[in-house]
Parts: sequence; structure tokens; C-alpha cells
Amino acid sequence: MKTLRELLNAIGITDRHVPETLTIQKITQHSAKCEPYSVFFAFHGLKTDGSFYIQEAIANGAVCIIAQEGTSRPQLPSDVYYYSSKAPHTAFALMCSAFYDDPQSKLTVIGVTGTDGKSTTSDYTYQLLKMNGVKVGLLSTVSMDDGTEKHDSPYRMSTPEADQLQAFLSRCVQNNLTHVVLESTSHALSKTFDRLGGIDFRSAIVTKVTSEHLEFHHNIEEYVQAKVNLVRALQKKGTFITSTDNSRIAPFLEAMDPSCTSIILGRDVPMRIEFVGYQGAVVEILGMRIHTPLLLPSLATNAMLAAFCTADLLEKNPKTILPMIERLEPVKGRMQMIENNLGVRVVIDFAHTVDAYEGLFAFAKRTSEGGDIIAVFGCAGERDTSKRSPMGQIASRYSSTIILTEEDPRTEGNFAIFSDLRYLMKNPSCEILEIEDRTEAIQKAFSLAQNGDTLLFLGKGHEKSIERATKKIPWDEIAQVTQALKDEEERRSCK
Repeated sequence: MKTLRELLNAIGITDRHVPETLTIQKITQHSAKCEPYSVFFAFHGLKTDGSFYIQEAIANGAVCIIAQEGTSRPQLPSDVYYYSSKAPHTAFALMCSAFYDDPQSKLTVIGVTGTDGKSTTSDYTYQLLKMNGVKVGLLSTVSMDDGTEKHDSPYRMSTPEADQLQAFLSRCVQNNLTHVVLESTSHALSKTFDRLGGIDFRSAIVTKVTSEHLEFHHNIEEYVQAKVNLVRALQKKGTFITSTDNSRIAPFLEAMDPSCTSIILGRDVPMRIEFVGYQGAVVEILGMRIHTPLLLPSLATNAMLAAFCTADLLEKNPKTILPMIERLEPVKGRMQMIENNLGVRVVIDFAHTVDAYEGLFAFAKRTSEGGDIIAVFGCAGERDTSKRSPMGQIASRYSSTIILTEEDPRTEGNFAIFSDLRYLMKNPSCEILEIEDRTEAIQKAFSLAQNGDTLLFLGKGHEKSIERATKKIPWDEIAQVTQALKDEEERRSCK
């Protein structure tokens, strides 16, 4: 455990009035989770203000309060210490790091960001490092491995808050890991939240950067600059890895420290991806022909990024790593195929951006062999609305039937979301249905499917809940699709 003096020093505060023996047991931003000898960070939140909960935090045992600069100082007991910070989220990250003895300094940390493909690229990098005998951990939207075993991530957020993140890194150190792959979101990289504050990355992998989360970042330039923060956080002589699929390479290169190096696939390393279909994609690179098990060209590109990152970290010739891509395991809820007896193709994917829709629907059309495409999807409530109509337009261009359903409607409600999605759906040969309940929507899709059709279930992937207006309900897309499929197979067998 750390003393309050030590933790304050970690965020640049020196206070000789703090007793040298005052030991802190917990750091939290949730007043209800405070316990004796806690530090409570009273953040200005998106929906509420942490300063409203200072008294509750003290009642639960907080002995130190850190608030946003400009917050009115409340009346406090004499044994409670109060400070303000211009950047409380950054202070939170740095203090949490100090609380756990700066675990990232004992690890080689690889960060992965981009608009789409972060989770798969993180997982591929983790898999390739493990194939090479590296003791590596993983924290992605889908999975976590802190050195015990790989399992579903317990966090709703792809990059969790700094206290949870630093606790994870601490476990990685305790479990004798040497490397960690961190999926790094734009929220976590932004200076507003700065969940990754204080972490120096050895490698930064950046997939394609398009547009997402404009409800938070306000504009594309702000969103891109949040992503660029990953390259700004590279340690001396670190490596930035991306591909020419990423049309926004320039700001990353401009922000890179002169001691760092870049690897840009398609420019520095010529590469060609041959579309094969459901047998996978073939990549020609460095005079080699790699037959990957990956269905989309974008996934194949992301595997190449992972391979070159692995080769760079291990100081190996990439030609020794590339053949290992043929052994990559699929990532849960990412282009996941469900076998069946109906003679249809069933695909579950987390796609929820314009670029992801274009790639996935184009793939489905090219492999449909004349069958219809039936797509089931919605869009998240209270999130970036600018992507909804373009997503709907893409889906209607390729599909014969679209079933609009709930994704995470939150308080916005489904029908406002459906209206946005339908706005540019101009294809008269595409039938559009609206079924709020996602279980019913999935069942309806199977009832419509005929031999040779392709069914796409999009937007939920690995996620374990649906957020409605008043509560979260448990959800397992794979289990729901599998059960609906089984029910339909039984129904047809009885005819």
C-alpha cells in the first residue's frame, strides 16, 4: 500500500501537512465504492457531477478528495484532504499507476487503435506472440488474459477506467508476463478521459481510421487526434505500424518522435490481397503466398499488421512470422460463421460503422451465389447519429430483406433510431421490417430464409447485454442465433 504523500507526489502535489503514515487503501471515482482510507476523484461526468457525491464518499471512508479545478470547495472535516486539478482524469490515471507500483514500466506494452478491427488485431497480435513463446497478456473489447487464462472481458468498455486497467497490469506483472496487448479506444486516448495516461507504448498498431463517436469527439479532426495520441505515447525508439488502407496516416507520422520508426504495409512493404471468399483470403507479401483463414480483406490486412508488429518486437525476419497467420483462431463475434442444416450462410459480426458495413455487405454479395441477403441490425441510442443513414443505405443496397431491431436503444428509443436508419434506404426491391425485440427479429430472419440465402446478424457480436431505457438485459447473440436456428431446423424437419 502507498501513503497519501506518495500518491500526491505522483500527480505533482506536495503537502507537508499530510501525515507521513497515512496509508491509502483504495482509489475510486465512485462514492458508493469508497471505504476507509480511500481517495475519491470527483469528476465532472457527462450526466452528473462527482462533486455532488463528496459527502457520501466521506461518509464511506474517503480521506482525500480530488476535484476538477473551478469546483466550489465544500465544507469538509478537518481530517479530510482536498485538492483540485486542471486534468483530474490524467491525475486519476497517474495516481492509480503509482498505487500499483507503475506496472506498465515492467512490461512491454503494445497499443492497438483504429475505427474498426481493434479487437481482432489485438487478438491476432496476442496469438502470434504466444505462438512464439512470449508470456503475453491481452485486454480487448472481447477478451482478457492477465496471465491466468484467456476469457471474456468483464468490462463493458473496451479500455476500462484507469483503476481497473492498472489493477489488470499489476496482475500481469504478478503473473510474470513480459508483454501486454491493449486495445486503445479514442475515448481512452482522449485527454478528456486519458485512461491510458502514464503508459509508454513500445508499439502502436493503427488499423483503418474513418469516423466514429462524433457524439463525443464533435468532429472528425478531434477524433483522429485522439487516435494520434497513441503514437504520441510511444516510448523512445518505438514502432508505429499501419497500412495504406488507413487514409489518415499523415497526422500519425507528424506526431511521431524522431527516434521512432514506422512500418506502413502497402508502401514500405508491397502487399496484395486476393479475395477468395468463405475459404479465407490469400495474401501475397515478401514473395510469399499466405492462405489465411480470415474472411474479409480487412481482417487479412489486420493480421499482417499483427505479424509485422510481432516480428519487430522479437527482432525476427517477418518471413518467419507470416506463415503462422494460417493458424490464427477466429475472434468471438467477428465474422463468426454458424454451421446449420438449412443450407444458409449465417454470420454474426460486431459491425457498427459505415466502413465496416461497406466491407461486410460487399463480401456477402460477392459470395451470395444468387441467394438473398437478410440482415438484422439496429444502431446504438445516444451515440453518433451521423453514421445511421449511411449504414442503412449500404444495407439496403445489398439486401433483399432488412429487419431493424434493438441494439442498445437506451433512452432514445428504437423508432427514432429506425427512422434515421431508414432515411436513405431507397432500394425498392429491399423489404424493410421493424421488430423491436431482438429475439423475435432473429427468429423472423430464419423463418424467411431459403436455401442459399445469407443471414447477417450485426452490431452485438460478443456483447453480453442490451441497454434499454431503464435497465440492461442479459444478451448472448451467439446463443440466441444458435437457438433460433435449432428451432427453425426442428420446425422444418416436422413438415
